[in-house]
Amino acid sequence: MKQILLSISLLLWMVGCAPHYPMGLDEETWNKLSPQKRAELLEQEAIQNAKQRALEEQLRHEERMRELEIEAQREARLKRLYERAGYGDIVRVNISGGCVRIYKTCEPYRPVSLLLARGETKRTVLKTRYSELDLWVRYDTEGVLIDDDQDLNDFDTAIFLPEHWKRGRAYRLILKDPYQKEATIQNARLYIRYFPTAVTTSNCK
Repeated sequence: MKQILLSISLLLWMVGCAPHYPMGLDEETWNKLSPQKRAELLEQEAIQNAKQRALEEQLRHEERMRELEIEAQREARLKRLYERAGYGDIVRVNISGGCVRIYKTCEPYRPVSLLLARGETKRTVLKTRYSELDLWVRYDTEGVLIDDDQDLNDFDTAIFLPEHWKRGRAYRLILKDPYQKEATIQNARLYIRYFPTAVTTSNCK
């Protein structure tokens, strides 16, 4: 096995060190060409490379524009959602206390607070002194879902069902992958409360 790997490494090194001839020509064919023909081929290859770079740049630009359009549509949808939100459509989620396990130590982190409209998913970050942990939080018909990856439908997602959120309710948040010995988030305090909205306020007058 080692001999095979050494042979592959040697081959790659030889290919990397081999001289490059334009337009896919081999050395023998290249050596037979006149200086004028060589110059023409070099120019052709330079033009082709420039076109290829321009095409790749255009594709990257188009992809970026599509991403911006999708993001703008998402922001517009969320703006309408917040403007039309009624009672229970928006929650305040606070995460504090406990610690985040980074490698072999469990470190305190900076508390976070975020607003979520029903159907919205947000990424937040728990920052420790030397590191950080990404969290994804979603509010939907199930309740508030929290996980340290974007798959909020897997079996290790923490789910908190809607109950007594009008006055707010505190929970203990422990986030643990079933294959891990230690929880990623240990003994954190999670506080959830319905957030008053313009529709709710106007209805109370």
